[in-house]
This record gives sequence, C-alpha cells and structure tokens, in this order.
Amino acid sequence: MQRDNVKVTVLPQHQTATNVSSTEWRWMTLFGGLLVAASILPYLWAFVSLNAQPTHRFVGILHSPLDSAVYIAKIEQGMRGAWLSTLTHTPEVTPSLFLNSFYLALGHLASALGLSGLMIFHLARLTMSFAMFVAFYHLGSTIWHRLRPRRLFFSILAVGSGLGWLALMLAPQTPQTQLSVDLNLFEAIPLLATFANPHFPLAMALIALIAATYITVFRPGFQMPPSLGNGGLSVAFLSLLLVIVLPHGWLPIAVALVVYVIILAVRTRRLPGLEVTWVSLMILPALPILVYYFALMTATTPISAWVAQNQIAPLPPDRYLFGFGLPLVAALPGIWRALRYFERDGDRFMLVWLIVNALILYLPLPMPQRSVIGMFIPIVYFTTRALEDFWFERIPAKWRDAALVAFFVFMVPSNVLMAIVPMIGINDPLRGEEGGLMMPKGYVDAFRWLRGVSEQNAVVLAHPLPSLWLPANTAMRVVYGHPYDTLDSKQRLSDVQAWYAGRNCREIVARYNVRYILTQDDTPFSGEVCLNALGLQTPAVVYNDVSIYRVPSRLGRASP
Repeated sequence: MQRDNVKVTVLPQHQTATNVSSTEWRWMTLFGGLLVAASILPYLWAFVSLNAQPTHRFVGILHSPLDSAVYIAKIEQGMRGAWLSTLTHTPEVTPSLFLNSFYLALGHLASALGLSGLMIFHLARLTMSFAMFVAFYHLGSTIWHRLRPRRLFFSILAVGSGLGWLALMLAPQTPQTQLSVDLNLFEAIPLLATFANPHFPLAMALIALIAATYITVFRPGFQMPPSLGNGGLSVAFLSLLLVIVLPHGWLPIAVALVVYVIILAVRTRRLPGLEVTWVSLMILPALPILVYYFALMTATTPISAWVAQNQIAPLPPDRYLFGFGLPLVAALPGIWRALRYFERDGDRFMLVWLIVNALILYLPLPMPQRSVIGMFIPIVYFTTRALEDFWFERIPAKWRDAALVAFFVFMVPSNVLMAIVPMIGINDPLRGEEGGLMMPKGYVDAFRWLRGVSEQNAVVLAHPLPSLWLPANTAMRVVYGHPYDTLDSKQRLSDVQAWYAGRNCREIVARYNVRYILTQDDTPFSGEVCLNALGLQTPAVVYNDVSIYRVPSRLGRASP
C-alpha cells in the first residue's frame, strides 16, 4: 500500500504510451465493431418490415424518439447555416443560444456532404459509438498492465447492464417512468447509448479519455508538469469539448478531480502544486461555458420557462441500484477495500468519482439524471478489481469460467430487451404511433409539401405526434411538440387538444398566429368543428387522409 507522504521513485520525465499490442487492438476492433454493427440490425429490420405497412412510415428512430426529434431538428438548423440554436418545438421565436452546438455542427457537415439530417445523425451515432469503445479499452490499458483485467474491464463496460429486466418480470405493470435506469436512461449504460444518439457515446468517450489521463497523473511518483506534448493540451481540449457536448457529463468527473486534490492536500498537509496544475486544465477551459450556462439558468428571459420545465424530481435510489445490478453487487468487495485502504493508485480517484457522481444525481439541477452518464465506469473498475482480487480467489478454478459466463448472461438481458422492444411498434402501427416510431403516410408527404413552401418560422397546428417530428423535417414551428422544449408546454398541449375537440377555435389560432393546420380524417384530429367555425372548407393539399389548410392572415393574427 502506498501512503501519500512516503518517498517514491521518480518516474521518467515523459509520459509513455499505454502498452497495447496490435493483437489487442484487433481484438478490441472486432469486439467493438460487432457491437456497433449490432445497433444497425434493428434499423435494417424496421426498414425492411415497412414494405408490409402501406399506410404508415417509420420516422427513422427506434430508441428515444422524443429526444431524437429535437436533436435532428437542431441538425436541420445547422443545415440552414445556424451556429446558434433556437427552440423549434414552440410557436414563438426564441433567442439564439449557444446550446446543442454538436448537432448544429453535424448539420453543417450534412449540408457539405449532401446528406439528410437523419442520415448524418445515424452515421455520427455509429462513429461515436466505436470511438467510445476505443476510449474504454484505452482506459483499461492505462489502469492494468495484464491482459485479463483489461479485457474484463472492457467487456463488462461494453455489454454490461443491470437487473431491470428481473424487476420488470416481478412487476410487469410498472410504468416506464418507474423502471430502473438500465431500462429507462440510455445514458446510464454504454451499450444503450449506442442505440440512442451520437452525443451520449461521444461524451462517454471523452470522459474515459479524461479519466485515463488523470489515472496516470495521480499515480505515486508522477512528477511531469503538463505541456503541449504530454497530454496537457489534450485534456484541456477534451474538457472544453465535453462541457459543450454534455455539461452533465463534465460535472461529476470535474468535481471528483477537485475533491481528490483537496483530499490529497489534507492528507499530505501541503498544496499539491503538480496535481493542482493538472486539474486546473480540466476546470479553467470550461469556466466561460459554465458561466454562460449559469447566466442562462438564472436570467429572467423567455428561456426561463424552458429551464423551469427541465427541473424534474431526482429518481429514487433503488432505480439506480437495480439499474447497475450485478456489476454493482460484484464491485462491493472492491469498493470496501478502497474505503479501507484509500490507496492513491487508482482506487482513491475512482472511489471519489463514484461517491461524487452519486451525490450529484440529487442536486437541484435541470435533468439531474443526465449526470449518470459515465458513472458505470468507476463501478466497472471496482467490479474488475473485485473479480481479480476477491471473487476469483474464492471461486474454485474449475468453476470460474462457468461463473463468469453466468455473470455475463445475467448482465445482458436488459440491453437485449431495450434493443428489441421498439420493434413491436414497427409491426403494430397503432402501438408504433403511441411510441412515436410510426406516422400515417400522409403526414410524411405533408412535411415534404410544407418544406417546399419555404415559410421559415411559420406556425403549424397539428396533433402532438406530427408536431414532434415537423421541426425535424421543415423550418416551421408548432403550437405544441415537446413536453420540455415547448414553452409553457402544459398550456399549449391543452390548447391543441381543445382546438381539435372544437373549443376556442378562433382564439387559439389567433393566439399563436397559426399559418397552417394539419388534420386527419375520421380520427379525433379531424378538427371538423373548428374548421367550419373558421370557414376553412377547402384544404390547400390532401395526402391520403391528411389535409393541410392554409389560414388567412385575418384569422391567424393575434388581437392587439
């Protein structure tokens, strides 16, 4: 055990690369490539199955469509040349913000390559997922010199999950919002992140690379000040990129680094100047962005309502405990050992990171559960330590392989469940509509027509499902399209429902300066009563059972 105040041998004044053989990289490339390829298979199946669905169209997203529609709408803004984003799922034009810059950049890239927003979204998702797996193996090779723990760490991190599937079997009527995080939060589990979007795996890759740097820096005997050539510039860049891509992912590891340095100072009774210098490279580049975020959250502007809507209650602890399941249980001996000895070489930083991350999940922040991203890394670190130093020593040699296989068998069902459940909505159009995966074909054609009209920021009144996807396909806005990105969303949803029910017809159209109305025949969204009240008898265009009505300016103008 290495104490903080014991003299140690000084390491060479250069930072050696991790010793990873070409065979290891081939193994990782094959393993990671197969996992990335596996995330494509559900989409191939969905598009092939559409041949049997002549009345509906797949929106192109199987997992987390509510969030993905917003991200693709940001890509659309970037394709139109924007470098600052506005809220598109709300009727009013909001101030331009330095948010979602990653997706705006993807939009510019899509425009340069001649790709659609949906195509660049998926290409980025696959690319960032593979980068995440590379970063995971790099982190494992930084921590361990031996092959077996490296591969264990990578394998558990890459495919592991919790016991949410077991909890769901015991209580099958559990609402989705009450499920454990391995069935509810894509950012909690790396493999789920590969299904969800590109910025979750990118954030995990950045977190892993940052962690690998500080694992090296915090080792006893490390005395190399940061410079351009030894990782100092890299960690500053990674920190800046992470706080832009996902500030919720930056916060836990940044706070953990600060707490680590404070603990080191207390234990050694001196200011650890070298460690302070290195940690400052994580903190200082992000400060301007953090100040901007703080001003955004506290300013009295129209965006205040948007910030307030993102303030949701933290999840109960049991959802995290079940969500991390067997890896967390297996990690307990490693965590206990770290608490007892609090060694500087690896264990202490990972322990501080895990504790800090757990506490941050319960801070009064917008979307606090987003900070769970990256938390699986220290858990799997302790899982691997415990397997190597505790469990393998107590399990007879002839049973170790079988026990390890069983361990993986019980870890993967939640990931498999999350991968296949959305496919049900592809075969059943009604369930697909409920899940936001499918839309009647007429709406897809209607979006194409509205895109050709080229009336940027015109407000469209439609029911919630097409309103969710309309900003991702046009430059127009909607009355209500998203529970968080629509300002005053509860009132706007109530107004949309009231209009299609035949109430407050003129008032709602005037209030939101509605320019176009989408209706669907023979459904609760036909809007017949209000169309008659407004004198809108002839649609501008009809696609299947979906009609588009152009609202005269005299009706769509708000009263003075």
